[in-house]
Amino acid sequence: MVFLNSTYRPGAAVVLVLMIWGVSFFLHFFWEMVQVPFFTDMTEARHLDVVWLCTRATIGDANIAIGAYAVAALISRDWFWAVSGWRRTSLSVYLAGGLVVTIVFEYWATGEGERWNYSELMPVLSWTGTGVLPLAQWVFLPLLTVLVVEWMFLGWLTLRAK
Repeated sequence: MVFLNSTYRPGAAVVLVLMIWGVSFFLHFFWEMVQVPFFTDMTEARHLDVVWLCTRATIGDANIAIGAYAVAALISRDWFWAVSGWRRTSLSVYLAGGLVVTIVFEYWATGEGERWNYSELMPVLSWTGTGVLPLAQWVFLPLLTVLVVEWMFLGWLTLRAK
C-alpha cells in the first residue's frame, strides 16, 4: 500500500489535513474552555486572557493531533487511513501518540516548566502527576475527530464527484 492513496485526487491530502486540524481545533477549544475551573487562577482571570490562553493551548492540541495522525499514517503507510476503513493499529498509534505527548507535556508544564497548576478539582494520576481530564481529552477527542472527519471527507468527495 502506498502512503498517498492513488484513488484520491491530488489535493485530497491537503483537504484531509485541514479537516483534521480544523475539527481537532474546534473540539479541543471547547474542551479547554470547559476544563478552566480545573486549573488554578483561571476562574479569576479576565475572560479575554482565558480565551487567549485556551486558544494557544488549542493550537498546540491541533498540532499534536496532526503529528499523531501523521505518525499513524507513516506506520500504516496510508495517509487516508481515517477515511478508508481504519484499522486498530492506525487508531491505536494515533491515540497513543497524543497520550504520550500529553503525559510528557503535562508533567513538564505542571512541574519544571511552571506553565500551569491544577486546582483541587482536578483528579490527578499519582504515578505521573497528570490530570485525568487532559488524558481523557486525548482519548475521546481524537476518536470523535476521526469520526467527524471521516463523515466530512466522504461528504466532500461526494460533492466533488457531482
